[in-house]
Amino acid sequence: MKAFEITFERMVEKGEEGTYFPVEFTVPQDAEKLEICYEYARYEETVKDGRRFRREKNIVDLAVCAPQGYIGSSGSDRTRIQLSAYGSSQGFAPCEIRRGTWQVILGAYKISPEGCLVRYTVTVYPKELGLYKGDTHMHTVGSDGNCTLDEIAWMAEKQGLDYVIVTDHNNYAHNSQIRPHASVTMIPGAEWTHYKGHAGMLGAARPFDNPFCVNTPEEMREKFDEAGKRGALRVLNHPFCPNCGWRWGMDAVEYDLVEVWNGATPAPVNLECLSWWEEQLKAGKKIPITGGSDFHRTEFGRMLASPCTWLYAASRTSADLLDALKRGHGFITYGPEGPVLRVGPEGYLPGDTVPQDAEVSFVFERLKGGDVIALISDQGEERITMEEFTSEYTCTRKVKGLKYLRAQVFRQPELIGGMPALISNPFYVSGQEDGID
Repeated sequence: MKAFEITFERMVEKGEEGTYFPVEFTVPQDAEKLEICYEYARYEETVKDGRRFRREKNIVDLAVCAPQGYIGSSGSDRTRIQLSAYGSSQGFAPCEIRRGTWQVILGAYKISPEGCLVRYTVTVYPKELGLYKGDTHMHTVGSDGNCTLDEIAWMAEKQGLDYVIVTDHNNYAHNSQIRPHASVTMIPGAEWTHYKGHAGMLGAARPFDNPFCVNTPEEMREKFDEAGKRGALRVLNHPFCPNCGWRWGMDAVEYDLVEVWNGATPAPVNLECLSWWEEQLKAGKKIPITGGSDFHRTEFGRMLASPCTWLYAASRTSADLLDALKRGHGFITYGPEGPVLRVGPEGYLPGDTVPQDAEVSFVFERLKGGDVIALISDQGEERITMEEFTSEYTCTRKVKGLKYLRAQVFRQPELIGGMPALISNPFYVSGQEDGID
């Protein structure tokens, strides 16, 4: 959808000079950015003795309130401002563009005797589905990493990432210091770290109140329940790791995702987790997956977004990225330079449940000669080898009789311990049982 304008005006009388009053307008759902402009006759020009004079006859100030509260003001210095979650004009807080009633606060500082007509134009930029790449698991100086939040943001920008989720061990103090960046969305989180396993708690600035320590399965479940109620996505991190795997039992707690690919975990262990996930899919379960670098410090062979989680989201806001992650609307690659899976002409996203009579398309980009595509379902696996570099390659398949269909791409697997270069979330087929049993 293209950007569109909302226009309105307000006549300010001389008697209203020295007062403030709201002028309301309505923003529809799914807006990503607003631009607010206003104009009025601020100056009066006269000519005397061949000379041109200009005097200020009206001064109108601007402030803005969103449905969630006060956003900021610029006085009369600027007549054009922009607002978004990624950053706003000076004097205005970054803000999510929520549906509902907004207000411009008109400040009638100086009004001429004949009054002043103020015209407002609000340009609404709707959200559009986009593909965003980033990292769902990394650490800073807030725990055992050696990079600050700003250094992480700088590295992410240099690598062309769109988002990172900060997950320090048992610590969320850093979340209050996260600030918006124009090109990288910094999402708060924590990694709940226990001797019996680690879990990402993503998207909540404070996923739990009391100390992280628990000693019983009941206390562990209470911690997970608290994080879930606070809006955190709960991820079982590197669950098969021999040193810090999930020893509570994979069915001992309700969770939202599983990290099947961890950058700090040996490939055979990641492959074991991938095999476990495949068995859950065959059993009819729907478990979204993620891949995280587990980045701690700059060292050889370790970098952000290795692996890289790609998400199809309505925007680059935290809320939309987390929603996409929870729905499984994405795929994982060995890094941001890996192959890409595009949306097919049917419009289905990975993680969607499709009708039994549907066709789904896997549209691959950046494939190289020798790459092997694997289309995997509960009924088996089909492999296709690329003979040469292919800028785009499409596989369309019927899903009738299947529980799910997903894709992997193998590229020189010996270089990454046998891991695929790409792992997609599945297309699920309607009639399959929902949820995690």
